[in-house]
Amino acid sequence: MDEKNQQGGTEAKEMDERNQQSKPEAIEPKEQAKQESYKATAQHRGVEYYGDAEDREEEEALERERQRLREERRERRKQKEAAKKAAQRRRLFLLLLFLCVVFVALFLFLRKGSPAQRGEEKTSSSVAERAPIEVYYVEDKGSTKGEELGTYLENAGENNASVNLHTLIYEEGKEEDLKQALKEAKAELLLGEGSEKLEAFLEKFSVEEKIPYLSQSSKKLEPGNNHFVLEKSLEDQAVDLGFFAYNEAFRKMGILLQEGDEKGKTLAEQLSESFPEYGGTVEIRTYKGEEDFQAKLSELEEAGIDLLFLPSPGEQEKALLSQEKAYNILLGKDWDQENFPGDLELPYPVYLYGRENKAFTLVEKEEESSDSSGEEAQKSSDLSGKEAQESSYSSGEEAQESSDSSGEEAQSGSRYDRDLLGILSKLRAEVKKKSLLQTLESMSYQGECGEYHFLPGEYCLKGQGQFYEFQGQEKRDLNP
Repeated sequence: MDEKNQQGGTEAKEMDERNQQSKPEAIEPKEQAKQESYKATAQHRGVEYYGDAEDREEEEALERERQRLREERRERRKQKEAAKKAAQRRRLFLLLLFLCVVFVALFLFLRKGSPAQRGEEKTSSSVAERAPIEVYYVEDKGSTKGEELGTYLENAGENNASVNLHTLIYEEGKEEDLKQALKEAKAELLLGEGSEKLEAFLEKFSVEEKIPYLSQSSKKLEPGNNHFVLEKSLEDQAVDLGFFAYNEAFRKMGILLQEGDEKGKTLAEQLSESFPEYGGTVEIRTYKGEEDFQAKLSELEEAGIDLLFLPSPGEQEKALLSQEKAYNILLGKDWDQENFPGDLELPYPVYLYGRENKAFTLVEKEEESSDSSGEEAQKSSDLSGKEAQESSYSSGEEAQESSDSSGEEAQSGSRYDRDLLGILSKLRAEVKKKSLLQTLESMSYQGECGEYHFLPGEYCLKGQGQFYEFQGQEKRDLNP
């Protein structure tokens, strides 16, 4: 049996060997075909992907350019989106602002309440507005300006309700007593002009108590804080003086100054710039004493001046007015006082630059009326020097008559007084929650003397200069 099994195993093994020998012969053609196919595919792919090197570089360059363009488009898209969002935010902000304004307006409208309630509020506010301003006019001993202003206010009618005017006297050495009196009286506004020490005291007090101080004069070069000067700047005054002198046919002006008169010095320097623009020349001399005054005056006479300008009054200047001379004299604004010329004898004509100015609106009206005069106005404008002056005199009789009638003018007050009351009335009407000082700093006023703009530490007035001629005690208006 073992032999049979062994023989059977040997036969099976021989059969397997025959099968293995016959199998490679059957499979070999298929494997060969497959291998040839793989070789063909590999050769094809090598041709497709690894072709010419130049074509590959060109393709890579094109791909990089496409990538760059895509990045640029992406960046532009981001910028547009950012701009769009910013515009949307602005529109949203404006919309919110508009809604807030509408809400506030609606709130204020509803808060006013009924017409009856609004009427009650208006009545109560008008009652509060009727409270007059406590004004204190401080003047040097012997001055009568405060009394004159008080008399004018008493006759001013309804406008008098704007002001309670009080007068106090300034005496050197008693400043503390005066300061205490002003504090106890609760002064709201200061008026006054006069000596340099008086104006310096009022300036200092106005700063300490933070209240406005109004005057028509500044003894210093420039007014100080809270000091509002109802006057023109030195530059504008120089323009007025130069224009007047040239139109009166003067071509060489001499200016005689007291040493230490800084305000007069600055005005003279401004004149030395403005008068030559019209075609004239200026000679300036400064003197120290009486002897030096005569020496400097002789220098100006030798220079051939035809007009002498004296900015400030002094003993030597007053004495000069009554002396014989070969030139005309023009006096500055500081000479324009209530009692001028007083006891001074004026045997020769003297010109005066008035402290008052003429409003621009009045000038425009007069220019319109002068246009209707036709050939007569043209003829007078063609004249020069004294002929033009005589022509203006012949056409200005009505103005002369009105200026000579002192009765009604004294009752109605000067232009300065009328403007001052108008300023105080407007100030009282506009002041609400702010102080008088804050209200005044933002206010302007059109008066008879011109337009006022209230800037601390500056001159307030704009307008046309006023000039007069004195001979003896007679005063003649030279304004057109």
